[in-house]
Amino acid sequence: MTKEYYKMNTENGTPLIQVDDFLNIKGIKHGFTTRVGGVSTGIYKSLNMGFYLGDDRENVMENYRRVGKAMGIDIERMSCPNQVHKSNVLVVTEEDAGDGITRDLSHFEIDAQITNVKDLPLIVYTADCVPILLADPVSRVIGTVHAGWRGSVAGIAAKTVHKMVEVYGCLPENIHAVIGPSIGPENYEVDQTVIDELFKCPYIDMSPENISYTDIFLESDDNWKEKLLSGQHLDTSNLFHKDIYVCCNSGSFIRDNMPKQYLGVTQTNKGAVYGLFRTVRFRKRYMLNLWNLNELILVNAGLKISNIHQTKLCTMKNHDLFFSHRYTNGKRGLNAGIISL
Repeated sequence: MTKEYYKMNTENGTPLIQVDDFLNIKGIKHGFTTRVGGVSTGIYKSLNMGFYLGDDRENVMENYRRVGKAMGIDIERMSCPNQVHKSNVLVVTEEDAGDGITRDLSHFEIDAQITNVKDLPLIVYTADCVPILLADPVSRVIGTVHAGWRGSVAGIAAKTVHKMVEVYGCLPENIHAVIGPSIGPENYEVDQTVIDELFKCPYIDMSPENISYTDIFLESDDNWKEKLLSGQHLDTSNLFHKDIYVCCNSGSFIRDNMPKQYLGVTQTNKGAVYGLFRTVRFRKRYMLNLWNLNELILVNAGLKISNIHQTKLCTMKNHDLFFSHRYTNGKRGLNAGIISL
């Protein structure tokens, strides 16, 4: 898996998180905002990028102007989506310039966007969910992805890549991706429902032969491996003395029960190993790694591992730097990831 390469750019006033790989792509402007450098007050202090949370609209617009100046982009041409934790991908055209910022929204239930239009910035909003920026320097196409756990297990990252291929003729191996600031694997606790859905994700191979895990000493239930690998519920209270960490290999084995919608890479040998989740024995819960999950999905969609970059900045751990939904129990503003040709 890739290492994190990011820096805090404060050269133009408002801080931006950027990665070297995207800075080296000619003609691409990008950045992830923090909660620092704006004019909003109260629970939205200070660089809130969300219009519909109760913050004063003029304060939010001033925040946008500051980010636009720092990035060198025209914020009045931005396409601002209505995100709802689904997996719909919008193909943004010139007619969409300014949608949701200088005029009322005309597109709804959109969690990913792609475009080849110059000087038309795309934005993705988050406050713990995963923001992903995509760029194809060959076909000159960009994209944004909003991936909470629902969008992640629905494969929204892969669906966005496939839409770039379908509409613009992009080659997946040319696409670069940044997985931005979001809740990290040491802070994202989920329940059995989420793990069950993870096992159903058609963009990764969660079959027994493609999974590895730490050894654990069990007090009972000789069928624990079969239950875990089939996604069945495990009563973690009495099963083992130490927690288990579950990993999945990239690529997929051709198997009898392969989902019809599986669009990943099929191969005969196991690919790179990605740690996806671990159990929390005393709470009967799990810690999910959304960063690795989305990187795995992107690799299976055809991206090169060397073209995928994780900032590995946890919004909950760094709640003084980023808005975090979980840390504030929903009383917060929004961070943003922005990219423009």
